[in-house]
Amino acid sequence: MFQMGTYTKIFLQFNNTFWPAETQFLLYASPTTRGYYPVWQSLSTTGFLPGSNILFVTVVDQESYRVEMQSDEKTKDEVMAVLREMFPDVDIPEPMDFLYPRWSTEPWAYGSYSNWPPSTTLQMHENLRANMGRLWFAGEATSAGYFGFLHGAWFEGREAGQRVAESLKLNCSASSEAACGDRRHYEVLHGVTPLAEYNVVNGWPGSSFE
Repeated sequence: MFQMGTYTKIFLQFNNTFWPAETQFLLYASPTTRGYYPVWQSLSTTGFLPGSNILFVTVVDQESYRVEMQSDEKTKDEVMAVLREMFPDVDIPEPMDFLYPRWSTEPWAYGSYSNWPPSTTLQMHENLRANMGRLWFAGEATSAGYFGFLHGAWFEGREAGQRVAESLKLNCSASSEAACGDRRHYEVLHGVTPLAEYNVVNGWPGSSFE
């Protein structure tokens, strides 16, 4: 049931910052196509990479899949057409550099981040992250609280590492699963997860019900 979402950042570097230097975000609303290069962010602003003349635009969902299947040149032409529409009174040069990832086509990823579809329960997620004996799993997908984010992967990697270290320390080959701190696995799934099970042990670091 779990899905992979896609989120594409398209980076352009120019020989000057032709957009307002103090502006971090710019928005574009296509008159014909929803989600067509809508959100732009400047990295030339204070706190990022001042003077870098780098601008990037983000696309998601179907637009991500579309641009990740086409050539750099076609995407660059589309992006530059939008920029020139946004700044009609500016003579915008071609970018010095142009780059974007294609996460949806990477055979080891097929997407940018994991996504819980509607009606997913915490118990289903627990079965996804549960260890299989000596094999443990970690990554943003196994984080209940922060799936889809880098810090979710960091927290889960640290937690799995601690459990493996604990198992080695206790010589778990001769110990019970409970003593070795195995992650919970539900043989029988229920329609909803009881509120009491939304806790740190089950990968839920905080309360969503306060």
